[in-house]
Amino acid sequence: MALTVVFTGCFTVTNKEDLRKISSTWIWTGGKEKHASASSPSIMCREMFVLSLWFVCIQEGAAIRPVVTFNPNYKKIFTTERMTMTCDVGSTIGEGMDYIWYKDNSPVHNGKSYTIQDARTSDSGNYQCQTRPGEISDPVTLGVSDGYVILQTPLYVYEGDNINIRCHHYPRYSAGQTIFYKDNEVLIDWGDDAEYNIINVTRTTAGTYRCGKVVSYQYEDETSVSVEELFQTPTISVTPHPVFRNDNVTLRCETRLPPPRQKTRLHFTFYREGRMVQGFGVSDIYEVYNVQLEDSGNYSCEVETTDKRVRKKSAERLIQIQELFSHPNITVTHDVYEGDPMTLTCDTTLSQDINHKDVQFSFYRDGRMVQGFNSSNKYEVHSAQLEDPGNYTCEVKSSKNPTRKRSNEYNISVKELFSPPILRSSREGDNVMMSCDTVLTKQRPRTQLQYSFYRDGQNVQRFNSSNKYEVQFIEMENSTFTCEIQTSDSRVRKRSQDLRLPGSMFLYIIVSVGSGLLLLIIIIISIVSYKCHQRKSSANNPQPTPDHLPKDKKPENDCKVENSKAKRKVRVSQDSPSSNNIYENLNS
Repeated sequence: MALTVVFTGCFTVTNKEDLRKISSTWIWTGGKEKHASASSPSIMCREMFVLSLWFVCIQEGAAIRPVVTFNPNYKKIFTTERMTMTCDVGSTIGEGMDYIWYKDNSPVHNGKSYTIQDARTSDSGNYQCQTRPGEISDPVTLGVSDGYVILQTPLYVYEGDNINIRCHHYPRYSAGQTIFYKDNEVLIDWGDDAEYNIINVTRTTAGTYRCGKVVSYQYEDETSVSVEELFQTPTISVTPHPVFRNDNVTLRCETRLPPPRQKTRLHFTFYREGRMVQGFGVSDIYEVYNVQLEDSGNYSCEVETTDKRVRKKSAERLIQIQELFSHPNITVTHDVYEGDPMTLTCDTTLSQDINHKDVQFSFYRDGRMVQGFNSSNKYEVHSAQLEDPGNYTCEVKSSKNPTRKRSNEYNISVKELFSPPILRSSREGDNVMMSCDTVLTKQRPRTQLQYSFYRDGQNVQRFNSSNKYEVQFIEMENSTFTCEIQTSDSRVRKRSQDLRLPGSMFLYIIVSVGSGLLLLIIIIISIVSYKCHQRKSSANNPQPTPDHLPKDKKPENDCKVENSKAKRKVRVSQDSPSSNNIYENLNS
């Protein structure tokens, strides 16, 4: 009677958002073989035992998770053989830690290593180790067989590995040649070598392997070899996101090594629009400082092992550099006249991804700052004056990055509401009338103006609606006069130039009075001369001389007397201290 032993296994891995779901199924069959063929073996099954195990683990990138390793590095052994399991946490990290081993979730041993000296089928199961303090490892499965032939594969198989598949027969038995299959296709047809080596494993290496040996009879065993990803296909992450002009951008090529291969060294490179922008190196980061709009494009990265056996490239990721805010424009509310409130607005369009609180504004006139950076996009002048015109600009900046933008120049002119006042004077009798004259713009005809007058800097007439002020004659000597005009709200105020009367009106009055006196003297002398002329005419036509007159009295003497009297009157008038005396003398 012959015994045929067949061992089958299926090991499948899928990855989705750090969740690894592993399914393992082992089938043990034992049966009597009536006939076996290498090309199409026929197996009669007498009994079957099926073990199915599902387990789920979530890997955390930040924590160091212990890894279980086997020595010898096979997932399956025979009964009576020895297996040593080690809880690997790194060369120095594991010092001073406590270790606990679990078999099928039940504690079985304390210590960094756990050795099974004389394996039995009951030692088959899922093993895990845990450090205190620390995490628990992923479960690994050990199979213990009491058959004749087993196909041994490594505990972990990753891309780029060199692996050894061993067709092993039960100890103390002798065996002949070996045959290897993959997916029912012969790999090695009855050779003397009991091992099959695969160099630089790829994902296509995965499949169902089987081997056969002659141990008195021909026995076979098979197992499924699944090739794990050495590292995930990389993805590109971008910080910050979204990306704005003048940002400092960091691109990271993200991938993950499985716990058993954390020590594997990887190299990274980056591409933009298919062209390499950073060659292979140990850094998984590519940085671009002060990015501009032309830095937009499709970026990708590539990861490879140092021996270049495994290389994977990420999908392209479009990075669009955005404007944080548009180019600002400066506007003013309306045509500005003196005294008007003036509001300048700095208009810009913000990206939908930026908060208004992150933007600040400042204003400049002819290149000089008139309002520093703050959150308001308005610059207000309570009362515009003629010195406020100029070329205005505004600037916008963000607190998130160094971006600054300045508007084009906007020329603002402040129109004159009324002309500078001119102080004029005119004589009215003995006094002088001051007039404060100005011209109001035609666009603001209803503007109400007020007038005020000053003598030697002292106010002599407060602001009111009259633009005239009468100066008494006695106030004129050695006095300087000015006038001032303001709007009713006092926003615009202008003062005239000084007007000094001693050099103008006072002198005019003196000259006028002197001219009058001179004219008066001429008139008096003319009258006297006329009378003398009449008397001379009478002398040529003799008239009887009255007896009471002196005989020596002559007309010529009378003229001289009259002239002398007239001159005395004029002299008295010149010595008079007031204009009233002048007029009295003239009347006399």
